[in-house]
Amino acid sequence: MKIYSYETLDSTNEFMKNNISKFEEYDAVTAETQTLGKARRGNTWVSQKGMALFTFLVKKDENSSIDDSEYLKLPLIAGLSVIKGLRKIENLDYMFKWTNDVYLYGKKITGILVERVENNFFVGIGININNSLPAELSETSASISEITGKHYDIKEIITSVIEEFKILFETFLNGKWEEILLEINELSYLKEKKVHLKINRAYFSGIVKNINHNGELEILIDDKIHTFSVGEVFEEKMRVIK
Repeated sequence: MKIYSYETLDSTNEFMKNNISKFEEYDAVTAETQTLGKARRGNTWVSQKGMALFTFLVKKDENSSIDDSEYLKLPLIAGLSVIKGLRKIENLDYMFKWTNDVYLYGKKITGILVERVENNFFVGIGININNSLPAELSETSASISEITGKHYDIKEIITSVIEEFKILFETFLNGKWEEILLEINELSYLKEKKVHLKINRAYFSGIVKNINHNGELEILIDDKIHTFSVGEVFEEKMRVIK
């Protein structure tokens, strides 16, 4: 694993995709800032110095019997990897919010975007580490440094997260997804919370239960479990603008 560091890139995901021939599996590209960072659903990722902004390469295992659809679970595996990697640096109560965020004390500290080109997966991660969030985001997001008052080695954190991903991904390829899923559900930020889930212009409200075997969110709505593979989730306490 090699880490290639840059001061500024448009997007670490795009840079790695456009230069794929230069990289081996688990190599990472990191930037101090991104000018066109991407989030899920086409949103723009807010970039600040002091964040861990990086993308690493994962290749489909041609010798594995795992079906292509199973790779849709990579964002969940990446989320657990972030939690495990961060715990080795600063052991706090990190939680996983379906489908691709990590929270700490009720605030978002990490976003994840996994993209695929042929048999290559680009795992893009942004973690609020040493940065100070702007006032308009401070109600919902925070950095680890803001919470602890400490300064962290960003490269050490990136290395720790990727090493944890390698371990979990090997476990996944060995057919032990249920072990990983059990740990993810134990760390579920949304479990037993009342939420509103938005898909396009449709809204669904209910109580979150588990993340199921397929990586879908189970929500109890009118005494019946409904499963969702996509959607934007809002906690009940948050005002949803339709």
